[in-house]
Amino acid sequence: MPVVLAASLMAGCNFSGAPDATATISPDQVLLTAQAIAAATLQAVTPSATPSPLPPSETPILETATPAPTATPGSPILTAIYNANIRFGPGEEYPVIDFLLAGQTADVVGRNDDTPIGTWWLIERPQLGTDGWIWSGAVEVSGSTGGVPLVEKPPTPEPTKGPSKTPGPTSAPSATPTATVPPTP
Repeated sequence: MPVVLAASLMAGCNFSGAPDATATISPDQVLLTAQAIAAATLQAVTPSATPSPLPPSETPILETATPAPTATPGSPILTAIYNANIRFGPGEEYPVIDFLLAGQTADVVGRNDDTPIGTWWLIERPQLGTDGWIWSGAVEVSGSTGGVPLVEKPPTPEPTKGPSKTPGPTSAPSATPTATVPPTP
């Protein structure tokens, strides 16, 4: 039995001295194989980790009240009491450029006290790119207004001339027909 085992081992190791036979592949077959591997690689699905849901928390979530905005010293905040116009300048002679709805807030950046109806506040409106004026009677101010600078009025706008009214077509006076009664004899 040891002889059979040795013979089979020698046959598997090619100790016979005969040259190895190798398979020959054409360049076209190599190219087709490479293309098939590339296509399979492109279509392969990359496994991704599936997020697992978090287990419910044992800690109860406490609800807290959202604190109301508070003014910091030097920057008072105003709140509209009712829907109010924001104007180009401190007075009703200036055009309305925006409005502040009841309950909305704005930062105060200036004031003008030189009007017949009282103080006007200059408020910051960063979303619109220009500040505007709101009458103090339409708002409540929280925070100290002592540091709010006085701001001069911008020039009063020229009244715009609307289209002039041209007289419409008029009809020429016409004679009103009257009945004539023949004289009685």
